[in-house]
Amino acid sequence: MKIHALGIDVPDKKVDGRRQILIDTLSQVCSAGFSLAELSIPSLNVIMNGELAPQRLEAIKNVTTQFDLRYSVHAPGRANLAFGRDPELEFRVLESCLRLTQAVGARILVYHSGLQAMDAARTGTEALPGADELARGAEREVAALRRLAPRAADLGVTIGMENGDPHLWEYAVLLRAGKRREELAKYHARMRTAAIVAQAEAVNHPNVGITLDLGHLHLATHALGEDYLEAVSAAAPWVRHLHINDNFGLLDTGYDSESDRLIYGEADLHLPPGWASIPFADAFERLSDYEGDIVLEIKERYRDHLGEALANTRRILLDNGHELHEAA
Repeated sequence: MKIHALGIDVPDKKVDGRRQILIDTLSQVCSAGFSLAELSIPSLNVIMNGELAPQRLEAIKNVTTQFDLRYSVHAPGRANLAFGRDPELEFRVLESCLRLTQAVGARILVYHSGLQAMDAARTGTEALPGADELARGAEREVAALRRLAPRAADLGVTIGMENGDPHLWEYAVLLRAGKRREELAKYHARMRTAAIVAQAEAVNHPNVGITLDLGHLHLATHALGEDYLEAVSAAAPWVRHLHINDNFGLLDTGYDSESDRLIYGEADLHLPPGWASIPFADAFERLSDYEGDIVLEIKERYRDHLGEALANTRRILLDNGHELHEAA
């Protein structure tokens, strides 16, 4: 691997639209030794009803240019080009996300793959979709990404579709619908890297690829009984961006408290690399041709350990012969 920058996510709930908190957080990112920050669009107050607010965007640009950092950008987690209620609004949101990404000088827009069709069933407003609607949803996402890809290319941005992880509530939805646990990946297909690869292949554009989240994948392959490293290999040719953090591969059991989850080793803990059981060295070996950035996504409660997280990541990379170039 040839890594251009080691970055850290900027927590959206911490910033929550407040520019001074954003300034303070970016200052901490620099102080901790990172060369890239991943901005979360929901925290910035710059997109309203699908449209960019020009004055607010200028204010954010005035903040980001104060720091010797590179940036990547994360679209809203709820954005869904496959199963969103209003496809044209979803398209406008993603188009505005692309323009924001270009405006702050970033080259990667992270977008959670839309192959998760369970939200309406979770709220009880709709039943789980049938096979025909699942196929139509995947086709809608491909069609939307084909429209967005040339715009992304014009802006110098690559869209990275991110893979997902399982949750207890999803199994509860299946139970209420009379479905078997083994059917989860039918409705939450983005748990499988192969499903996102199929979307990328169908779009067939150099500005659409995969953001591989190694933490999500660890949880997903454990839940599905699949081979973790084989799933990494399946995604490797399409990976354009990497998210990493550590966990134990255990499904949550309905507790939302991070302190409870940590004690029992459950769920997407977002721990510093090296704290849990993800085999990062082996995963990186499967990504030997990857060239790009690595973004650590670390929960707020573990931010006192950012130095250790960064040092552990550097050590894993350098000890296994990967190149690391961290100039901002």
